[in-house]
Order: sequence, then C-alpha cells, then structure tokens
Amino acid sequence: MKIIIATAIGKNKSGEYFNLFPSRWSWTNRYHTSTFYPYELGYLSSLLKRDTDHHVKMIDGNYMGYTIRKYSDVLIEERPDVIVMEADSLTYTEDMEMLNRVKAAVPVRVILCGPYPSTYPQQALRDGADYVAIGEFEMSILELVKSGFDPETLGIYPNRRRPLLDVNTLPLPENDDIRRRDYCRLYVCEYREVEVFATRGCPSSCNFCVATNIYYEKPNFRMRNVRSVVDEIRYLKEDIPELEGIFFNEETHTANKKYTKELCDAIVEAGLDGLKYECMTNYFTLDEELLCAMKKAGYYKIRIGLETLDIENSDMIFSNKWKKDNDKLFEVLDVCRRLGIKVYVTVSVGTYGSTSKTDLDTLNSLKALYEAGLVHDFQVSINTPMPGTPFYDMVKEKGYLVSENLCKQNGSTSCVVSYPNYSKEEIERNFRLFQEFLEYVTRKNMENGVNYSMYDTEWVKKVLEITPISEQYT
Repeated sequence: MKIIIATAIGKNKSGEYFNLFPSRWSWTNRYHTSTFYPYELGYLSSLLKRDTDHHVKMIDGNYMGYTIRKYSDVLIEERPDVIVMEADSLTYTEDMEMLNRVKAAVPVRVILCGPYPSTYPQQALRDGADYVAIGEFEMSILELVKSGFDPETLGIYPNRRRPLLDVNTLPLPENDDIRRRDYCRLYVCEYREVEVFATRGCPSSCNFCVATNIYYEKPNFRMRNVRSVVDEIRYLKEDIPELEGIFFNEETHTANKKYTKELCDAIVEAGLDGLKYECMTNYFTLDEELLCAMKKAGYYKIRIGLETLDIENSDMIFSNKWKKDNDKLFEVLDVCRRLGIKVYVTVSVGTYGSTSKTDLDTLNSLKALYEAGLVHDFQVSINTPMPGTPFYDMVKEKGYLVSENLCKQNGSTSCVVSYPNYSKEEIERNFRLFQEFLEYVTRKNMENGVNYSMYDTEWVKKVLEITPISEQYT
C-alpha cells in the first residue's frame, strides 16, 4: 500500500496560517510565527517505514501553508491507499472538508488521530474518517496497518485504549521526507536550534492540558535511554553543520532528577557540551546541584510552565503541589540567576478560578521578576478550554462557555469563556496588557544584545519562502 502521513491543514479560509502543536495548543496568525516539528507523526512515519513493507511518505501541508484546495490537490496527485492525519480542535472542520475532497476523487482509507478525533470519535467517523486512533496513536496505527486493518486493534475506536508506549522502542523520527533542520523558527530560541524529545509525559495533571488529559489520559513520565538521546544529538550535529543548540521541547524535561543528571553527564562525556541547550519543564526537581550539572552541560535557558503566581488560583488549576510552591520557585530563580541560566515562563490569563485581580497581580509580579533579572522572557496566552479537558467540561457545565466556534479556540486572539466575576471583555483587556509588557521585554532584550534565531533570515530562510518577511511586517 501507499501510506501518506499528513499534518493538518496549513492555511484557513480567512487566509491565516495555522501554527500547530496539537498535543498542547495551536493558534492562527497571518504568517508562520513558529514551526514545530510534528513529532508524533514523525515517529509514526519512521515506525511504519521500519516495521512494514508499505510505501510510506510524510507530507507536512501545515508547514507548506496549504489551503483546502491546494492540500487536496497534492494528496489526490499522490493517489494514496491510506492517509493518516492528526487533527485538533482548531483545524478539524477544514481538515475534514479537505479529506472528503480527496475521498471523492481517490479510493482512500482515512485514519484520523489527534485531540479532537480522540474526544469525539463517533463524530469523526460520521464526518468521513474510516478509523480513529484514540490518544497516543503511534503504536495503535502501526498495529492497525500491520494487522491488515483488524477492527479489534487496541487504541482504534471503539476498542479500549492501548497502554502507553515504551519510548525506547521508537526509532529516530522522520528526517527524510521532512527534515528536522527546517523546523527552525522556534519562539525565543537564541541560537540555531532544533527540537529533540528525550522524555514524554508529565507526572502532573493540569485541568487545561491536552497532552495529559487526551493523549495520555493520565499523569505519566517516560524517559528515553540516555545513550540514545546523545546519539541523536550527535547525529543532528553531523546532519546540520550550522546547528548551535538543542531545544528539549517536552512536557517536563527535568521531572526525574537522576535521569537529567545522567543526561548532562553523558552530554559532557560525549563532547557535546559545546552546543547550547534549553528545555520546557517545571521547577519541582530543580536545585543547585542539578542546575550546576545542567549549566556544565551547556543548558543556557529553562522554560517553566507557571500559568499564574496566585496560590489560590493555582489550587483551581493544578492537581498537586508541584506547580504551586512560590517559595521553591523563587529559590530556583535565584540559583539560575547566580549560575547565569536564563528563565522563560509561560503564563495564562482567564484560567479557571482566576479574577481580574489575580491576573493583574501575576502581571505585576512578572514585571518585578524581569526587572530583578530573575525572569528573562515569557509567553502569554488566553487559557482556552479544549474539548476533552476537565477545563472544557467545567466551563460548559456551568454555562461559562460563550462560544464553541473552533476558529476562536486558539488562545492568541480572543476569549471563549466569561465568568460571573470576570468577563470575556476583561480577560481580553488584561491579555492585551500582558502582550504590551511582552513587546517591551522583547524590544528591551534585543536592545541588550539578545539575538532571537526566529529573526535570523538565513537560518529560517525556508520558512520565509512561504511567508516573506516583507509580508510579515507590513
């Protein structure tokens, strides 16, 4: 068979680009602000190539900015027997319109995966999917294909979910049909970096989290063999001569202190500490001993998911104490400042249980932390209830959900909830105040010599071929 592994659509009917990270959240913009490597599909592509005799090809129509018509024309020309596509709430409607255009022209079976089909598998089947892989999908789809499309395959609806995979059974993700080098427009990276995924999962459970609640269905944390990660870094360094760094873009890279220390030691031993490293993580395992090891290995920045600095608000969002201990957080920030490790934090406005006061208090605290040199960069979003998460269920049950327009559920433009004591309009107003401060921080950092690689026109040349810089800043 000919199997096409396909990302979601690239550009919506309004002419905006989808910037995708389905296992977290996606958003729209008038140009490609970021390009994230579609790692779950990338692993699936490599698995199918390694473990089957089928002809497998991966196409990233999202990266290419394909519209419904363009994407369907490309897929029809390929004449595949099977299409696998990952869809989320933001892209689902237009993904299905595009796939049905293909199905009308080619006798193809569609396997749908991702957060929206996992939440509403019956709807996905009614709308045109032939199979729906629920949750973490790589092994389910591999087994479905290897079995000759056995309807009893675990992880394929209506069967029960498959146990979470062993990350050490995965090959390196796809680097032929799509290349890791090209996924280079990464937000607030300061070097020429690409993504690597050393771990998967998170032991915490936040009420808005797509990864834990939909892909994994439960808190978890899995680690790849340290030697495998080091070999992958070495391979990427050889494959990309201009590479300067690695972004461990996982849910929580440092959740296991012993593992992180072993990885740092292995990086140094392999002579790869000349690269610059950064990671997405939480602060609960970080201490001076571990941060010193990370600094020695070449970690220059850590990215911490905070969402809010209000403890009472934290109690409404997080299921455990790991993300609501400000004393511990400030200790970590102080150690990072002394060691010269930069800190980037993520914050959200309009989280469940927030008020205008708690969000503005977080903004004022963030300003103080920046001025004190404890935080260097940050990201802000409107906390948006994605179908399938507890956050979505709560606001829908209480009548706080004011729109189910999937085109609005991106957290970067408008709010879809309104609380009795915190209106949609107030949330959007406060979001703009955070954005104003973010613009100040970015401008100030660049004046102080920070070079963000997303503005490095030679490094992101391929991305700019799709949306030239002249378009982006007019």
